[in-house]
Amino acid sequence: MLVQQQQRQMPATPIPGNARKVIENFSYALQDAIGKGFSSIVYKGRNDETHEVVAIKVIDKKGLKTPLHYQLLRSEVEALSQLNSPNIMRLYKVYYTENNTYLITEFCDSGDLGQLVTKTGVQKEQNMQKLFYGIIQGYKQMKQRGIVHRDLKPANILLKGSVPKIADFGFATTPQTAATMPNVNVGSPLYMSPQAFKNRYSEKSDIWALGVSLYELLFGQVPWQAGSERELAQRMATVPVQFPGHISDECKDFIYRCLIVDESRRATVEELENHIWLSKQELQPIKGNGFSSMFRSNQQHNHPHLLQNNNAATPLGDTQNKQSISLQPRESNYGKENAVIVKQSQQSIMQQPLKSIKRVQESRKESQISQQMHQEYSSQREEDCWSDSKKNDYIILAQLNFCRYLYRVSALMDKHRFVQTPYLREKLMFLVNKNIMIKMNCLNELMVGQNTLGLEKFQQYIQNPQYTKLCAAIHQYNQKYTLQFNTVWLSLQNPDQKQLLVVDKKFDAVFDDNFTEYESFYIILNSILRCAIKEIEYSIESKIVIQDTQQLLPMDIEGGVILLDYLITYFQLASLIQECFEDPYEFAVDSKIEQIADGKPVRLTYGHYIEIRNKIKQLDI
Repeated sequence: MLVQQQQRQMPATPIPGNARKVIENFSYALQDAIGKGFSSIVYKGRNDETHEVVAIKVIDKKGLKTPLHYQLLRSEVEALSQLNSPNIMRLYKVYYTENNTYLITEFCDSGDLGQLVTKTGVQKEQNMQKLFYGIIQGYKQMKQRGIVHRDLKPANILLKGSVPKIADFGFATTPQTAATMPNVNVGSPLYMSPQAFKNRYSEKSDIWALGVSLYELLFGQVPWQAGSERELAQRMATVPVQFPGHISDECKDFIYRCLIVDESRRATVEELENHIWLSKQELQPIKGNGFSSMFRSNQQHNHPHLLQNNNAATPLGDTQNKQSISLQPRESNYGKENAVIVKQSQQSIMQQPLKSIKRVQESRKESQISQQMHQEYSSQREEDCWSDSKKNDYIILAQLNFCRYLYRVSALMDKHRFVQTPYLREKLMFLVNKNIMIKMNCLNELMVGQNTLGLEKFQQYIQNPQYTKLCAAIHQYNQKYTLQFNTVWLSLQNPDQKQLLVVDKKFDAVFDDNFTEYESFYIILNSILRCAIKEIEYSIESKIVIQDTQQLLPMDIEGGVILLDYLITYFQLASLIQECFEDPYEFAVDSKIEQIADGKPVRLTYGHYIEIRNKIKQLDI
């Protein structure tokens, strides 16, 4: 970029408001002011030779009253002079006169991101993905040039059409200026990192500001608010990020990685560029012979745990040594995440309180286990003619279906806050997601040639095309579930919170990111599940008055009942895993996990709640 710095005398006489002030081949009218700073005014101007619209920043030297002000101006010019990115406001020329400094820059016609929130409200996550990909590209060049912005925020990111442009480098430092810049605190407190409050600035300071900015664009507020800068800095360092509305797990993780208090662990711009949120691919359906619809919902099934009484098997099989469930057919308003509406009757339709259409589409892709395939497995198993290959497929699918089920348990826990005991919900949320990763770790080891599931004729089986397709599915699910675990894991790393969590020595024994599977994990899990089940049952019991057993439960109670039902089944599945710890095939057969994972969304009545309460007594939870 060619930046010309010229010194010339400008007319000292007043200029009428409708006249145009000329600087070389650029001009502007005084009534065309579009912005104002503490010592500057920005005008909409034009290049009189090309007729291109430009922005002209007029800096009054009278406003530069200290050496710091002059240093900041020099830094702004130095920074912009070194940058030439589609996502950074471009500097064309600089002119110095006796009274003013003129910066001729690119004109951005669509305002800034701060104005965007003011005018249109909170932004859609999908739109922010595209926007922040551009911002990250611009910031990459800044990092390459050694430039730190120090005042990134929505108001300083302009829009030219839909293209974001990082702007306002008035507080920026470059390699040339950083060493001589006075040790002063600059920037906007709400967007400053904990280190910036101590006058320590780096790339990581700007990364923090980007995380706060994205949060504000999505929710209309910043993550932390306080009455003073000191209180704000303290809250940033001690209070975990909370999300007041729904966004994807990928987006949460992106924000978490920007807002890690420890700078050494905070994301770099390169890590953000490669983050799954910015390059997110939807899970692809598994296609091919035998697996063309392996995760399709079984249209014959009711809610995963609510089985018909026409001699249907229970979720945990019908063996005498396992506690079984035998309930009447019933309906639940949650069931699967992919239901947006369900029929309440032939005359009415009830809208589902679900998170988003995007999650609906994602769940449909996750739920493709074909009833035909399942029937084929069942009939062959009954006739004792099931091939080793089919048996191995069935074992792997059971592990995947168990993970799918736990993912829904996690979603329900995130949605319904019926657990009030301090940190009980956090412990259980962690254990659910760690359990998913334990199973995925086992499947990942399988893909690298370790027969962790005791599959028959393993070396021969891994040459099977169906095994290759299953590996592709495992890889896709692993990306999604790893992201969710990391989101939960990072949310629990605040030192004060962590100290309170590990007071529970049993929980502390499994509070790590080691995904080796031990029976002791399920023993600890079930003890915490018992506490949560009892607490939710007590909470619902205090609010409910049993009426006609056929009457639908109130919506504000039904969510807790659904969560309770899911946790009870999880308790049973965890107990079954302990019984079948060395035999994953027995778990696949006895759990009926493919039915549990593919339950249909229906509604609950008071009668169903009574059945769930009786189930708790039967299981002696």
